[in-house]
Amino acid sequence: MVKDETRAMPRLVYQQDPIRTSVKSLGAKWTLLIVRDIGFLKLQRFGEILRNNPGLTARVLSRRLKDMQKEGLIERKATDDIVSYALTSRGEDAVFILLSFLRYGLKHHAGEKLGSSKPFPNFEEMIRQYRQLPIAKSPKTH
Repeated sequence: MVKDETRAMPRLVYQQDPIRTSVKSLGAKWTLLIVRDIGFLKLQRFGEILRNNPGLTARVLSRRLKDMQKEGLIERKATDDIVSYALTSRGEDAVFILLSFLRYGLKHHAGEKLGSSKPFPNFEEMIRQYRQLPIAKSPKTH
């Protein structure tokens, strides 16, 4: 009897880095919900984002915002005593992932209660509103 040699599956270029690294940066818990809050719901302040996400702690939100800044998804704006957050152009690219999640959710989970305290407009309205947003500037790199 001849032993079957264990063959390694060939690694295709599209299966390697782009998806893996995207999931690594966007797949961290709360990240896409924070992008949703800033991009769709126009929540810009720490407390607004925290209140809109039951179960999210201030410590985790602070850490996630710092990670998202390092990743280039958001920029932190501090003026006087006010700190706010905005999506960068890279963060805006992640919005299209959220639109796919939204389409899937509306199709397959439409009857389920949403956890968000602020209601969402319908899919077409969200796309229309998002296309009217000013284009974000990329964060400055040193």
